[in-house]
Amino acid sequence: MAADSRRFATRLALALLAIGTALSVSAGGAQAAANNPLTIVAHVGYSDVVKVQQWMPISIAITNTGPAIDGTLEIQAVFGPRAGAWPASYQSSLVLATGTTKHFRSYVVEESSGYLINVRIVSNGRVLASQDAAPTHIASTLIGVLSDDSTALDDFALLHAAPNAPTVVHLGLADIAESPIALRAFDLLAVDDFATDGLNAGQRTAISEYVKGGGSLLVGTGASWRRTVAGLPADILPMELTGLTTLNASSALGGLAEVQVASGTLTGGTAWLSDGGQPLITEKPVGTGLVTLATFDWKQDPIPAWSGTMPLLRQAFVRTTFAAQQTSATINIGPFIGPFGGQGNSTYDRSGNLSQALASLPALDTPSLALTGVLVLLYVLLVGPINFLVLGALHRRALAWVTLPVIAVVVAAAAYGGGILTKGQSVQTNQVSIIHVQPNSDSAYQETYTGILTPTRGDYVVGTGGGPLLVSPISSSNPFDGGNQAGIEVSVENGDVTLPGMTAFTLRGFATEGMIAAPQLLGHLQLINGQLTGSIENRSPVTFTDAVVIAGDGYQKLGALAPGASAAVGFVPRSIGVGGPPAALSIYPNYSFGPQSGPPTDAQRSGETKTRILSMLEGAGFKGMPSAVGVPLLIAWTGHSFGAVTVNGGHPRAHNQTAVAVALPIEQLGAGPVPTGLVGPRIIDFEGSTVQQGPPGTNLVENGNVTFKFAPPLAPGLQLSGASLNASNPVYLKGPTSSNGSTSSIRGEAWDWSQATWVDIAYKDTGTTALPATVIKPATGEVRLRVIVSNGSFLPSGISLSGTVQ
Repeated sequence: MAADSRRFATRLALALLAIGTALSVSAGGAQAAANNPLTIVAHVGYSDVVKVQQWMPISIAITNTGPAIDGTLEIQAVFGPRAGAWPASYQSSLVLATGTTKHFRSYVVEESSGYLINVRIVSNGRVLASQDAAPTHIASTLIGVLSDDSTALDDFALLHAAPNAPTVVHLGLADIAESPIALRAFDLLAVDDFATDGLNAGQRTAISEYVKGGGSLLVGTGASWRRTVAGLPADILPMELTGLTTLNASSALGGLAEVQVASGTLTGGTAWLSDGGQPLITEKPVGTGLVTLATFDWKQDPIPAWSGTMPLLRQAFVRTTFAAQQTSATINIGPFIGPFGGQGNSTYDRSGNLSQALASLPALDTPSLALTGVLVLLYVLLVGPINFLVLGALHRRALAWVTLPVIAVVVAAAAYGGGILTKGQSVQTNQVSIIHVQPNSDSAYQETYTGILTPTRGDYVVGTGGGPLLVSPISSSNPFDGGNQAGIEVSVENGDVTLPGMTAFTLRGFATEGMIAAPQLLGHLQLINGQLTGSIENRSPVTFTDAVVIAGDGYQKLGALAPGASAAVGFVPRSIGVGGPPAALSIYPNYSFGPQSGPPTDAQRSGETKTRILSMLEGAGFKGMPSAVGVPLLIAWTGHSFGAVTVNGGHPRAHNQTAVAVALPIEQLGAGPVPTGLVGPRIIDFEGSTVQQGPPGTNLVENGNVTFKFAPPLAPGLQLSGASLNASNPVYLKGPTSSNGSTSSIRGEAWDWSQATWVDIAYKDTGTTALPATVIKPATGEVRLRVIVSNGSFLPSGISLSGTVQ
């Protein structure tokens, strides 16, 4: 017992000593931190609000009260699941004099909620100061508001219930990035009573390209119309404003009096709310996005106090933010993503589709036949005539048993050394790029995935050519670096990417995003007798080795397109069926579907890459959601790189596959049948709440109603007859569901143009619904559908309008 007591006392003393040591170390660390002359204040997102898988600003203020600092500012972000996270370090040089404060702004991706962004100052390999930054809120729908009124348009947050309520953040001029890629985080960008002439040229261009790429812009004007539109690109606005007028007893605004509205003429826009001849709310499609302009000020009396403001604001929000989410199953080939892995909004997540393609590199070229012949001839001459003649002249032919092995070893060493010099030190790159070209745009969004294979260990610096590129790691699901989590280091100043700790013959890589000059591929299509007809013209200086036009399960290969060449289009578009991959995924030979025996051929390797790219084209714009559903897609292929790289200052052996994807709107529907899936709707209003379900842009509407508008582009003088609605979905089984397992109720109404009222129709959520002739607008063929759901949810996708044009 005494021995046990002594042992217990000894253990207790050791434990108390350890605790005391730890506390003293902790106190010392805290004191050291308190005495640190460097102070870092960092905020991530907009007012600490972020949207995951989107580029978010990080604002940093550094104050130095100690000696001058010459070091590096590092911003560390983490990508991927916590068990296999990949770090990315974004680095800038930092020179900070005594008693000064410097401000920095960069962009990072919050790949998933819960990650911290670490900011630190490093000098001579030593961390001088470090600070974590974390958001306070994760937004599912993010609305950015530019206004001198700090509460302007806050009512957007009240339109839908949590957790999917829109999040409103108020912005300043510095929050408007000069890159449309950084702006795509906003589901809606709103401007109301704000002096936009403070925007610089880069910001104005970014706003324009943001809209053309699928973004949504809402502008409120009224009495402050001059200052509000002064700095906005005039070509994207629906109206040219010239003056101000006052409305008394406006019937469109519930009888409101003394409403000041801006007046002018429409410039490519249409008014969906007017008071007599005075437009009140106008809209204009720009590229694959939408600009909505209200001629009144949302914050100027009497609008804020009017009971109809919230319903009107809701409709403006829905029409604007849902403009890119047209729902037809014909053209969209992206939902079948089973064999390819990741499909999301970030290049990190999307890179999972290309892991196999990036890892599949062709073998190095065989040695030159001429060089091999010279070596063989030299060897024969050395071991034969030259050896015999030299030994004979020396009268020492008996030494042949020594000279022959020596000659063999020397020649073998020379051959091996030559192989090392010519092939063994070859760095290989495999680059896959997708260039998304929007209609009537001179610039295009490019996403590029680069794999690097090196023959020796070490750190490799990859030059991306500079420019405003956004860089992220490749998904950790890829077979890169044998599981090495070394990540990447990005120089913010010149765009160089360092791959530290590379091992021999192991592939690693990164993804970049940027804007480039759009390759000019022009197309004109129309539907005649159920067939797409038209032409494609290559007005770029690039030779395309192959091109294809895809419309759902219908497609046509066009062959090569040289600069200045054109090709005729003529094929039947078809809806994608349920139960198998779209036909577009079998256009090219590949090894994704079916067993693969032996190494892939060059044709299979190229076809595999093309097939995987096709699987990623669900989102033709950079918002990661269908932005041209119901619109045929042209994909032109080239081995030309629009962003060549260097490795350690040299040019590697490069393998490139570039896809240029161009949306080709059908200009008009001629006489003949309109097939299922070709004419999709636009959501123009809904009441209720939404829940994200499935691929980006897919939402369930719960206990509410959704209003759709179908607007077929009929040729002049023709009408639509025998119309019907067709509801199907290639991703999910459609049908009413409810959270408690009970059967929900879904019914449909259509707008009767002859009676100017909603009438009941026998809507089928999976199947075909015949429409009475009175719900088809005679002059335009427009049809409006309202689906009402109760005690459950409704998936507003896969609905199309068909019929006969005559």
